[in-house]
Amino acid sequence: MKNLVMKHTRDVIALGIVALIAVLIGGYILSNQRFYLPNWVPIVGSDFVDYYADFSTAQAVTPGQGQTVIVAGVTVGEIGEVSLVDGRARVQMKIRRKYADIRRDAYALLRPKTGLNDMTIQLNRGTPNAPEIPAGGTVRVSRTLPNVNPDEFLAGLDTDTRNYLQLLLNGGGQGLAGNSQELSATLKRFNPTSQYLARVGRLLGKREAYIRRSITNLSILTQTLGQRDTELARFVRSSNDVFASFAAEQSSLREAVRLLPGALQATNRAVINNDRLQTQLGPALGKLLPAAKGTAPALESLQSFAEATTPVLRDQLRPFTQEAGPTVATLRPASADLAAAAPQLTTAFGSLNNLTNAIAYKPPGGDEGYGFYLGWGGHLSASIFSMQDAMGPIRRGMLLSSCDALAIYEGIGLGNPFIGTQLDMLNAPKTSEVCGSSPAAVASGRKIARQTLKRQRESQGLSETPPAANSATANGEAP
Repeated sequence: MKNLVMKHTRDVIALGIVALIAVLIGGYILSNQRFYLPNWVPIVGSDFVDYYADFSTAQAVTPGQGQTVIVAGVTVGEIGEVSLVDGRARVQMKIRRKYADIRRDAYALLRPKTGLNDMTIQLNRGTPNAPEIPAGGTVRVSRTLPNVNPDEFLAGLDTDTRNYLQLLLNGGGQGLAGNSQELSATLKRFNPTSQYLARVGRLLGKREAYIRRSITNLSILTQTLGQRDTELARFVRSSNDVFASFAAEQSSLREAVRLLPGALQATNRAVINNDRLQTQLGPALGKLLPAAKGTAPALESLQSFAEATTPVLRDQLRPFTQEAGPTVATLRPASADLAAAAPQLTTAFGSLNNLTNAIAYKPPGGDEGYGFYLGWGGHLSASIFSMQDAMGPIRRGMLLSSCDALAIYEGIGLGNPFIGTQLDMLNAPKTSEVCGSSPAAVASGRKIARQTLKRQRESQGLSETPPAANSATANGEAP
């Protein structure tokens, strides 16, 4: 045998190569024919776990044709046999063991992979918080959705709707005839929108649990509102009454809205002024901070002072206040009158204060103020009123007069007996005694006296010749 093999070495090598090629080709064909070896075969063995999904219809699902089960775009198994159970199609899903983690809230969608209705199952395995479906378990029909063909959709429409849809499609075909490029350009403009919608879809997919929770909460809220329809109706009626009240106050609301811009402008100005105040208040508060820190010892001292004065306030001041109550009530009317006169008193005391300041003021230099002369005035007052007689005090005084004025006094006294008597009581000296015998002075004085007497008599309606002058003429004296 050995010699035979050695003799036909080339033939043996050729047969081996042909056998190897046959094995490789057979393995490739079997792999594409979904031929899986048992899991006890090392390396190339496969291990599947069977699950089932109930669909209302399993149209176009064909076992053994390589229809797959996909999770998030990854093929995790294939469709096995299809059976009818309780009027529903039960589809077997052969899932690889490493992906066999199916939860109770999982759902399955039956979708075509190609235009020839090559079906596939898009499986969502559920959330980790849900219980796990054991091997051989079934995804309920409420968690599955079959494929809907266009003919089924059209069959669900009524006759009129189908006719209108036919007219729409015919009109669209006629309108788009020859405008394929414009339609293509229009559809290209929706590319960014589709990208954004895809992003929104992915984000919604990530937040699936939150959306599910929101829908559940909305369902609970709706059920609660349905159970409390009486309270809801009462709330609607109350809201209607409130809106009716608002409608009745429409003019007031319109006036309030009209005044709102002015109020907003005033608020804006106030905010601007407040900003200025804060700008100035910040440094001021910073400077007051040391003083505020220094108030702690003062407050401690004030506390000890308050503790010391508490017995005085309690035992002395409070009884005194109670006893003074009737007196205060009696003085209340007088206080009201005093409050009414307070402005005038304030003005009077202000003037008195100014007068006192003026009297006490001493100007700079050698001049004396009014206070200095006030003392001399008091001294002279004592000297003036130091003598008296039976009629009362005699006031001393000194009058200075010129010769012309003295002559005028004498002439007036001759024309008016009353004034003449008073001038005689002054004991004034004669003109001739103090002024000499100057004829010019005497003549001037008498001339002025005659003019004065004439005006007096004209005003009184008397004769121009006074009685004293007539008597003097009768005695032979010159006028």
